[in-house]
Amino acid sequence: MDRVLILTKNILIEQELQHKLQLLNYEVYCSVRLFDELIHQETTSIFLNVFQYVIISESICESEVARLSSALNDSSFKIIRKVEKKVTEVDQHFLETGLLNAIISTKDSLDELRECLSVLNSLTEKNVERLSEKKLSQFSRSASLLKAPSLQISENNIDDTAAYHDVMLHLSHTESRLVSILVKAGNKIVSREAICQELWKEGPTKSHLASLSSTITRVKIKFKKTPLKGTAIHTIWGKGYRVDQELLRIVESGDILIN
Repeated sequence: MDRVLILTKNILIEQELQHKLQLLNYEVYCSVRLFDELIHQETTSIFLNVFQYVIISESICESEVARLSSALNDSSFKIIRKVEKKVTEVDQHFLETGLLNAIISTKDSLDELRECLSVLNSLTEKNVERLSEKKLSQFSRSASLLKAPSLQISENNIDDTAAYHDVMLHLSHTESRLVSILVKAGNKIVSREAICQELWKEGPTKSHLASLSSTITRVKIKFKKTPLKGTAIHTIWGKGYRVDQELLRIVESGDILIN
């Protein structure tokens, strides 16, 4: 059974998340004291290594998240940031620079939480040899499922292309539609309102906006498995989202297919 540590300033606000994690069969430890000890560097990483995931509560401010980096940086667990409604620019920066491995919302459903942890778990367990074999075996399956008529791949880039197909295979229906919307927009920025209208056929409600932020985060996490140099989706604050131009080039060249 995997163990999850929730660092918080108020245990009461973590009850819903703790319940969801327990339904998914995770062993959950929620602590205010441990957060304080980590901030003051009074806890060694030996104790932290019993956990596979560490979730940083929305009750913890951004400056404190940054201070936690020295205590958490050398450990093997995955670091997840929980936010209430939206991802701030600072949290987004933490995610893109690797301080955080994922961002979840308090509004995320049990299904969304399960899939996020599943992706993080797969990144944790795969060694290089097994990952390479999985890429190649799933490359064939991806082509079949995506109904590719033909794939022109050189020997130099077959592993890289397989990695992209592996990600496309594991995108959910909503994630795949989101990527398709951004790819079709090319180098243009697509507003959050326009994306909500495309995905859910109605205007941006609080629920849809929270779900969109979670979907964006999950897509970014999945594309971290590929050779993509930057993040798959760029957040243009106050305007919307834009697909990474390197990823757009790869899609337009026909190396990977988007439904």
